Amino acid sequence: MKQNNLYVFVAASLALLVPIPGRLAFGIIMLVFLNVTMLLGTLFRKLICVLKLGNLQSVLVAMMLVCTATMAKLVLSLFCPIYALVLGFALYLPALSSFLIGYFFDPSREKLSVELAENMSQSLRFSLAAFLLFLLRDIFGYGTITLPAKDSLFTIQIPFGTSFMQAGDFVASIPGTLVLVGLLIVFQNHITRKFRIAENVVENAQKTEEQPAKKAEEEKK
Repeated sequence: MKQNNLYVFVAASLALLVPIPGRLAFGIIMLVFLNVTMLLGTLFRKLICVLKLGNLQSVLVAMMLVCTATMAKLVLSLFCPIYALVLGFALYLPALSSFLIGYFFDPSREKLSVELAENMSQSLRFSLAAFLLFLLRDIFGYGTITLPAKDSLFTIQIPFGTSFMQAGDFVASIPGTLVLVGLLIVFQNHITRKFRIAENVVENAQKTEEQPAKKAEEEKK
């Protein structure tokens, strides 16, 4: 993971994962909002580039993200007021996280398809890591797996979940979430570094194989 990407991942994690209640159902809703906001933000940034309003990009994108979050909260309030009440101001956090993950403060330079692929892949990778964290907090903190439902949480009780309740209180708390986020970042950074080493080994092997061929071509000339 590049250093800048690491800082962005840390900031997005602290913004989105820590303040949310440790229930998987709430996490799923927030992650859906995050990916929808990422999609709309990428499209809107490209529109700004087409209209040549780059000097106003940061302001316009910020306004669009806030409007998207407000509309999402209104829609959630209509279909499930309980979720909107519990999440409250936290419903605006996906807008902040998408702004960081998608680098919406940078001007649009690539083709729309390239930017969509890059931003959505970043968002989906973050969503997968966040989903696992919400799942761990739900299982070990409450002994359940919760899913979104219209009127309340759809709760699946885990038979052995009660044995985790006392020790899992820390996992469900904000300090426990900070510890899990830290461990997740360390693990992801370690895996990324291993992949980078493997890529370097492959590139060096390819260069070594190409050198004799280049020498043979030079000798022929």
